[in-house]
Amino acid sequence: MTRVALIEDNADFREEVRFHLDRAGFTVVFQGDGREMDAIFPESDCDLVVLDLGLPGIDGLDVARRLRRTKPSLGIVIITARGGLTDRISGLQNGADAYLSKPVDMRELVAVLESVERRVMTSFASSETDSGHWTLRPPLLVLESPAGVRVSLTPTEVALLRCLADEGDAPASREALASAMGHPEPDFDFRRLEVALSRLRSKIDSDAPNSRVIRSARKRGYVFAAPLRVDPGMR
Repeated sequence: MTRVALIEDNADFREEVRFHLDRAGFTVVFQGDGREMDAIFPESDCDLVVLDLGLPGIDGLDVARRLRRTKPSLGIVIITARGGLTDRISGLQNGADAYLSKPVDMRELVAVLESVERRVMTSFASSETDSGHWTLRPPLLVLESPAGVRVSLTPTEVALLRCLADEGDAPASREALASAMGHPEPDFDFRRLEVALSRLRSKIDSDAPNSRVIRSARKRGYVFAAPLRVDPGMR
């Protein structure tokens, strides 16, 4: 699932935002008022950030600038009580993808995050396209990165990657992936699929840092967000 960091000092509002993001299919992996962000945020591996500018003892615009420098592909949505035109322009100039003034309608926030999410995924896919193909070598139980890094796989992981490769840049449904695992039955516990994909993601991220190529297409399934081919001589 798409991972969101929620940086907001009002605990009640933070919980309200988290509730609506959970319902929309996002995963909030970091939340707080920003004071512990530098220690925890680098480990959270987020795709999107919801950032309040009015943080205690912290310049929110400076936070936005630092996040943008640290991870250029990061999606940054600012929510703040500062609703003036000059404030909005400053927020956008300092790294934000979108700027929402409080009070925020949660439906609008979700829609904006979905729009920024599409931009993030498109940007990531483009960068991976420029860097070359990933190659799946089934008999060897290996996935090879564009840089030549080899990731060892289990037979189940090979089956999942084959299913993702067959769909190209379109999402593979959860049902199709479950069937690839050998579980086409309608009462399949999809948590088993999520665990298998999580392990595969961790393995790829460990051997090929910053890859993040297996991504959730919320409510549609999963996609391998980079060119992936099955070695034609080994299929």
